[in-house]
Amino acid sequence: RSPKIMCQNNMSPCSHREHPASNRVMMSLSPLMSNRNCSLRKKYFLFFTREVSNILKELKLQVNTKTTRLNINAENIWNSALKGFRQRNFNPTNTIEIKFTNCKNRSKTDTPAASKHHFFQLLMFHLQNSSLFEGSSAKNLSLDFQAVKENLYFEAGKMIAVSLVHGGPSPCFFSKTLFDCLVYGPENVKPALEDVADVDVARTIKMIKYANSLSSLQSAIHDCYEFLAAAGCLRPITSLCDKNMLVNDILIHHVIKRIISPLESFRQGLKTLGVLEKMQMHPDAFSSILCHKPERLSAETICDLFTIHSSSDVNEVEGADFWIGYLQDVESGESVVTLEDILLFVTGSISIPPIGFDPEPTIKFLHIRYPVGNRLLNCLELPITKTYDQFKNKMEFTIRNTLRVERE
Repeated sequence: RSPKIMCQNNMSPCSHREHPASNRVMMSLSPLMSNRNCSLRKKYFLFFTREVSNILKELKLQVNTKTTRLNINAENIWNSALKGFRQRNFNPTNTIEIKFTNCKNRSKTDTPAASKHHFFQLLMFHLQNSSLFEGSSAKNLSLDFQAVKENLYFEAGKMIAVSLVHGGPSPCFFSKTLFDCLVYGPENVKPALEDVADVDVARTIKMIKYANSLSSLQSAIHDCYEFLAAAGCLRPITSLCDKNMLVNDILIHHVIKRIISPLESFRQGLKTLGVLEKMQMHPDAFSSILCHKPERLSAETICDLFTIHSSSDVNEVEGADFWIGYLQDVESGESVVTLEDILLFVTGSISIPPIGFDPEPTIKFLHIRYPVGNRLLNCLELPITKTYDQFKNKMEFTIRNTLRVERE
């Protein structure tokens, strides 16, 4: 199918054979990629991705132009972030500006948006591996008494909410149980054995759960009597089927009741900028970004991300063919750069934030020698070439060398 071209004068579709005189024509490339078969899961993911983006953009309307600067040491991300969020003049409705104090670790070409995205990326990674959470990949809140005393669970929730609304990444590591506790309330959640991170507690539960006789069940209970008493989970056992209620009691105590104080503090933090309320109104959409890692970048994703700004004196359809062909080469590994490199070259970020980019990424085909990534505008300026090989060589050379210099 031909690319869809939107004519600015009446915003009606027209074929690429009917270019208007206007030099501001919008072209959507996604129909060129539409012949790919998408799984049902991917379609749902894309639907929820768009829904979350629209919700976060609505919440971002609260953010004003007044600036709050955070001085961040990337090598001590948590303490410097905590200091910034707790400073007297910090207001989540102000525009956040990030100044890396150890600037040798950041490229001088970074835009304010790219610096902010990088800051929140480091912060989310720190939280994922901090003592506030436990578990392997799908994490629940832990019980850290010192963190409770210092109100760090509240701060963590606040940081996540601010990241989402201000264009940062999502944490992507919540377990379904944690998410459901936040959205539906802990009293309505039934945890599973997989939610137990403590090896000893998990072993105790398994001994009870897999007991195959009343005597082996009673023996297992006897072996962990002190634990059950401390947890308030002792109950009369008269038959083997009583083990199911006992296992359920232990799970609810260990996964939910034990961390009820951290959970409430975390919930209060997530209320910042109205994020928790939106999570409760749109649970499926928010679980797609809080409980799942984003889909790996694909040629189709990058293609859909950009809109071509067409001009009357350029044959952008041939250029669009070269651009799509190049994305497919990169995706299949027939390139020295990656899709993440392309995104970084244009936007300064290696991933697409849940809220999307502002401004939205665009492409212009111009009479220039080499491609240009304008990160302030998220605009990729592409050269007009006679052959695909020329186009690809120029892309490879420029992107690889630009990023290499920035990383030195």
